Amino acid sequence: MPSNRWPRRLARAVRDQVGHAHMRAELLPSLPFVIALVVSAVALVAAVEHRPGTDAKVASVDEQTSADPGEYTDEPAMVEEEVELEIVEHGFSKIVDQWGAEQVLVAVVVRNPHDGELVPGSLSIRTETKRGYPVNLDTMYLGSIPPHSTAALGYVMAVDVTGVDVEKLSLEQEEPAILYPADYLDGVEGAEWFEMGALPAFAFTGLEPMASPDGYRVHFRAETAEETDAQIAVLFRDGDGELLGGLPAGSDSEFYTGAFRTFPEGESDQYVDVAAQWIPEGADLDRIEIGPSRY
Repeated sequence: MPSNRWPRRLARAVRDQVGHAHMRAELLPSLPFVIALVVSAVALVAAVEHRPGTDAKVASVDEQTSADPGEYTDEPAMVEEEVELEIVEHGFSKIVDQWGAEQVLVAVVVRNPHDGELVPGSLSIRTETKRGYPVNLDTMYLGSIPPHSTAALGYVMAVDVTGVDVEKLSLEQEEPAILYPADYLDGVEGAEWFEMGALPAFAFTGLEPMASPDGYRVHFRAETAEETDAQIAVLFRDGDGELLGGLPAGSDSEFYTGAFRTFPEGESDQYVDVAAQWIPEGADLDRIEIGPSRY
């Protein structure tokens, strides 16, 4: 039987983009008006492209009674609602990579306590000027979170962080999250392409030193009820358990840009490699955690 993972990935991506667009819906005309505007434009183009010649017969058209203006004022009921994203914890740290450049590692743990799927809004990474004014340095985008699930993300800031004081960094929610009710796909044709399975469960199982490159192979066990895709985050903590930052892992990229991995049904032994330069100072290697998230 052919795999349906790719259609599901595409469907989830489309659904997430619609969710983020809906967060800004109040800045746009109402949906029925937009649809009517698009249909009218298409009809106008068709009329111009296929206008009748001068000798075409003229057809009589019965005059139609205008509809009650109030008949179409009610917009379709929206099944989703805006909610606040639950950020469980987050942390920052700075490292110097193998090319001598400063990098800031970000880790964030978020939770969906609801019965339906959650599409998070973007998260702003901010600092302060000397006068205390907030400055937005970078933006994180999170994938959908299944019901009653906790997702962990690692991120490398995509801007120049030379001179940035990680002690002054904060993480702020820019937009509300969009919550879809548990039954929003009931009766929808093709709903199986949009359904989101549970995130896999990861458990750290040990470290294996590497000689080339210098670093560690981080072993963990994955468990999932069905074959699924997920991103992997490596989270670092200090000796007191404070979150220091994290890396998106699971790809072969030495830039730690992240990638998804396909996990087989049941339990499987997995690993990711982490170069020594990308481990924050003060990290307790016995407290390394591996967390899943959607892309």
